[in-house]
Amino acid sequence: MKRRLLVAACFASGLMVGCTSTDIRYDHQDIATQVLPPNDGWAAAEGPVTGGSNALDVHIYTVSSRKEFVEALNATNGSPTIIKVDGTINLSSDDQGRELTEDDYRVAPYHFDDYKKAYAPAVWNIKPLIKKRPNRKLTGPLEVARKASAQKQKDHIVVRVPSNVSIIGLGKDAKIIKGSLLIGDGVENVIIRNIRFEDAFDYFPGWDPGDSFKLDASYPGCQADYVDSLHGPQKCRGGRWNSEYDLISIAGGKRVWIDHCTFSDGDRPDSLFPPVYPFPQNEITQKVQHHDGLVDITNQADLVTISNSYFHDHDKAFLIGNSDKKTADTGYLRVTLHGNYFNNVGQRMPRVRYGKVHVYNNYFVGNAQGDGVGDTAYERHVNALMNKPKHNIVRQALGAGTASAIYSEANVFDIENGNPSHAIGNMKGKVAFDKGSMFNGKLIDIIEEANRASGKPLSKDVGWTPTLYGPTPVLPVSDVIDYVKENAGAGKL
Repeated sequence: MKRRLLVAACFASGLMVGCTSTDIRYDHQDIATQVLPPNDGWAAAEGPVTGGSNALDVHIYTVSSRKEFVEALNATNGSPTIIKVDGTINLSSDDQGRELTEDDYRVAPYHFDDYKKAYAPAVWNIKPLIKKRPNRKLTGPLEVARKASAQKQKDHIVVRVPSNVSIIGLGKDAKIIKGSLLIGDGVENVIIRNIRFEDAFDYFPGWDPGDSFKLDASYPGCQADYVDSLHGPQKCRGGRWNSEYDLISIAGGKRVWIDHCTFSDGDRPDSLFPPVYPFPQNEITQKVQHHDGLVDITNQADLVTISNSYFHDHDKAFLIGNSDKKTADTGYLRVTLHGNYFNNVGQRMPRVRYGKVHVYNNYFVGNAQGDGVGDTAYERHVNALMNKPKHNIVRQALGAGTASAIYSEANVFDIENGNPSHAIGNMKGKVAFDKGSMFNGKLIDIIEEANRASGKPLSKDVGWTPTLYGPTPVLPVSDVIDYVKENAGAGKL
């Protein structure tokens, strides 16, 4: 069933006159001048989101290289600006179009092999623990060089988007790759549509030896004090690789609409970079992570609508709120997600802290198998190594974090080998609400079933009810799969 917005009729008067819920499509007018439909999610809560739709001819650009793209962004001076992306923009390229790689950003004496040897658990973890964990503040020339290398890459591949801008992909193959768009503090009124975002690759991920570290006696030799090569904290589970760069980072920005875009790791998924340390630091989650989020919304960002977009083949999709301790985010982080498709994504679809987040008519597809079975963490670890799943393991689709208030309705969750707690998981939250959603082909009370499966109950009293649905009502859950498959992603306007 095709249900897209008939823009010409709807926007001619600024009202929804002539729009119906039965025959909704985009016409062939220039999508660069289209604006967010009135009342379409939280982005529309405090006035229209117009991006650069009112741009004068002098502020309309067609770009096909990083150089042209950055020059167009820098030339806006706050004026409404339309930037049309033609073909592929590689943000990790120089002004001559040559792709920049690790060798171009690396600062001596950094080399990955030297770095992983210097901070290997067998070397670093044998030092006295700090608060029952290995020292998480790495020291030494290799860590200094890694940080300098990372900063050099960041200075080049992170591109700031100013206010009053529309960034629009032309045709079906517009891409922005190997970098990150930053919508920062003070930036408002941004529209991004019809673009494939791929592979914000961090060449210099950092090892955190204390991340998820556990003094777990089920692991042979695991203990707090180092004795010898077979007994000590180096024989405990834990440690993670962490990377930077989201494909889009909304860090303090406001009134943002992302629509009909596609997000993935491209042809360099993290599955190509397995763990580099031996047991017990070779859990699936200890892969060398080169990608962070797809879209993160943080630092008092607010009023965001993400619609009709495709997120695929990635582990951690996005955060709304990035710290349990950022109480200043209270009252912000209001986000709507509708009509989106999450396929082979592991978690954070999204994970929410503090925000009021409306999630409706989305389709989540994944597989929760892969953590292994057994009575202890050690047994599950050993068993998981035999399975070697090729998919991203679903931990939870919607993560109810600290002070979050997720309102979910009419979503479809198809999670093989999963249970309802994989649809809505308790991540230190207290509340979450769902109505009319389907889990693995059945209409169930997802919150009650998730509470039963996880043992970490969530109250259904989220304290608010959405009112911002745009020109169309919520689709019945029976129509969601067909609608989302047909409409979600770039190249479908």
